[in-house]
Amino acid sequence: MGEFEQAKPIIEYLKNNYPDIAIIATFFSPSGYEHQKNYPFADVILYLPFDTPTNAKEFVSAIKPDFAIFIKYELWVNFLVELKRQSIPVYLVSASKPFRFADGWINRAYFKYAYNLFTLVFPVSENDFDYFENLKLKCPLELIYDTRYDRVAQKIASPKTLPFDRSCFDNHFVLVAGSIWDKDIELIVEAKNKLEAEINLKIIYVPHEPTEQRLKFIESLDPKTIRFSNLVSMIEGNHNIEDVILEKNILVDRVGLLLDLYSLGDVAYVGGGFGRGIHSVIEPLGYGLPIFCGGNISNSPEAVTLEKSGILKVVQNSGELENWLRKFYFDKNLLTKTSDEAMKFFSNRLGSTEKIVKRILLEI
Repeated sequence: MGEFEQAKPIIEYLKNNYPDIAIIATFFSPSGYEHQKNYPFADVILYLPFDTPTNAKEFVSAIKPDFAIFIKYELWVNFLVELKRQSIPVYLVSASKPFRFADGWINRAYFKYAYNLFTLVFPVSENDFDYFENLKLKCPLELIYDTRYDRVAQKIASPKTLPFDRSCFDNHFVLVAGSIWDKDIELIVEAKNKLEAEINLKIIYVPHEPTEQRLKFIESLDPKTIRFSNLVSMIEGNHNIEDVILEKNILVDRVGLLLDLYSLGDVAYVGGGFGRGIHSVIEPLGYGLPIFCGGNISNSPEAVTLEKSGILKVVQNSGELENWLRKFYFDKNLLTKTSDEAMKFFSNRLGSTEKIVKRILLEI
């Protein structure tokens, strides 16, 4: 699903500008296919057959594409070999260094062979460009940033789906905590408890998976919460919710709202940094929010770059989060400067979709 979000801007740009083009999108896993099988901008959505020489030959021969696009880590070598054998251009978009098994001379030789099957590789960041350049590939490289920046900008520009806006929070300092796990939750609540007497802090909790168990876990740590669905019910019943919002923190028990919720924030906390890796930082960046997270950011080139620039602050414990929240609350110049830097970082990475499509169309 994550890779398909990177493909969507390209698919939609092609469809909007070249309406006669036929697009076939493939998924390997049910998690992607089941969520996107009704995506309206693709003419056909299929499962990708197992990556065997016979399957690849039959599949590519049946479709006869004018060109093929792979996303990020996708390396289906038999399909790549067959596409090259049939002289079909193939491109790797948002290309990232494989974060597993990328080093060691045997693995480097394998990846060098696989990446050389592409017509053109578009690394997603400076660090990724360096990785591909060090492989000494025969195929050309062009640094073009992640298409997800265009996707987020597109969504931000569309109407919000929330039943209330930022004005409901009055003069409160709003922390939107997105895609948070248990460790993130504990750290945020501890920092909140220490700061309550000092600052007008309001938290919007958005758990990574809003299961009943996790919702109750948050409610046990922070009894001053109201579920988002209850707020919606109050609004539908014509109740005034502004007093409730000022008294309670919001616990989001629905999915698909996070991007719009970032529009309510002064700062953001992105979860996953105490587990397998941080979730997307591009969405809060699109609203110019300073970002906090746990220390495991190596899986996100954006997060690594944002930390170096000071837009993202890694926190290892509740005390560090408490200190940063206090700094941003009391130092409005710091908040404004960091927000401006975030918006500049985001804006400088827009337009990748058009650049990629036009570059590909030059080749075919």
